Amino acid sequence: MSTHLPGTGVDDTPVTERDLVEYFHEGSKPTPAWRVGAEFEKFALDRGTGQQIGFDAGIEGVLHALATHFAWEPHTEAGRLTTLTRGRSTVSVEPGGQLELSTAPTARLSELRAEFETHLHELRAVTDPAKVAWVAAGVTPFSAVEDIPLNPRPRHRLMAEYLPTRCPHGLHMMKATASTQVTFDYKSEADAGRKLAVALKLGPVVNALFANAPLYAGRRTEFVSFRGHIWHNMDPDRSGLLTDLLADEITFDRWVQFVLDVPLLLLTDGESLKPAPGATFREFLHKGIDGRHPTRHDWDVHLSTVFTEARLKRFMEVRGADATPAPLVLAVPAVWKGLLYDAAALAAATDLAGNFTPEELRPLSEAIARRGMRAEHRGIPLARWCHEVTAIADTGLKRQGEDVTFLEPVRELLDAGRSPGEMWPRGGDVAQLLGAVEYTGLLS
Repeated sequence: MSTHLPGTGVDDTPVTERDLVEYFHEGSKPTPAWRVGAEFEKFALDRGTGQQIGFDAGIEGVLHALATHFAWEPHTEAGRLTTLTRGRSTVSVEPGGQLELSTAPTARLSELRAEFETHLHELRAVTDPAKVAWVAAGVTPFSAVEDIPLNPRPRHRLMAEYLPTRCPHGLHMMKATASTQVTFDYKSEADAGRKLAVALKLGPVVNALFANAPLYAGRRTEFVSFRGHIWHNMDPDRSGLLTDLLADEITFDRWVQFVLDVPLLLLTDGESLKPAPGATFREFLHKGIDGRHPTRHDWDVHLSTVFTEARLKRFMEVRGADATPAPLVLAVPAVWKGLLYDAAALAAATDLAGNFTPEELRPLSEAIARRGMRAEHRGIPLARWCHEVTAIADTGLKRQGEDVTFLEPVRELLDAGRSPGEMWPRGGDVAQLLGAVEYTGLLS
């Protein structure tokens, strides 16, 4: 989930619809300047009970310790420490106390791994491993959402008021889920459209490789990824697979038209947040609210409240994979970098994506949430589609000069024909279950 820090100096110049389209053109970068970034979310769980550790119960203390011992710059909201920055990297807290590392953009997967290893080392240095387990799963496995306190960030407080009016699982999404998200650059409008279409059409297949949420509130669910089920029941105005957009060529203008009709979730003056008055961004743009018309900062904030499976900013975000423990977690950016950052691989991925029509995506994604790689598409097991995606990614990484061993954990899953959520131990105590999803050791 995007972090927006309050601050001064926000440009208050109103924008036009043409400015909003140009915003995305400005994001275009030549191929040598392309970078990849990742957002790694995780839970801190009590090692004895498995219960999720919330903001007041320890996460704010972790942030203070990181700032004290590892030169992170602290940022407060509502008088509480919620975010750390160091260079272009960010550590921030999610609504239920989940901790997220947003990495600096980097050219190589090895640099991404090095930053994540440093992050894990720092977390272990400031927490007691006998008491705290850092866990990667799509859904918190032992706590019920009602028992997870909401953190004090104003943005999250406003979301917690609004989302339950639009969907049954709004608070589950906010407080009880964790994911791995990856960001990519594009060189042109056409390149952005191709990448977004591939990310949306092949996203369910890739997500099957990382489906990792069979347990919730201490009980087995009917799903390999209960997180996937939660997201299928999210606010339909701002989430989903953008099937209407996929019905034709994706352009910046068509993306802008979609985002303009998404209702505002919150408003900001650059310093504070307040509830939105039930208007869309289009109404804000053309009619204004309280005598004010939107600025580029308002557009930035609004884009961060669009929760589709992939989305465009001045880069592209792929958002659908469950959080998975090391070393599998680095396979998420590896798969997508292999698919998207080599021209021949992108062409092959586009051809493969032709086997997935917009109308098929929702039922396929729902089937994958239930059955992972054992689901089927057009009578073919998902494991075979996952093999094809992985083979294209492997070839794309090789042509980029990347280390294809990042895909080894995926190959192990493919050999087994099962998603990681199917490999959790049946029964067992908290310690055994934590062993399936805890970050242990380093990634290399």
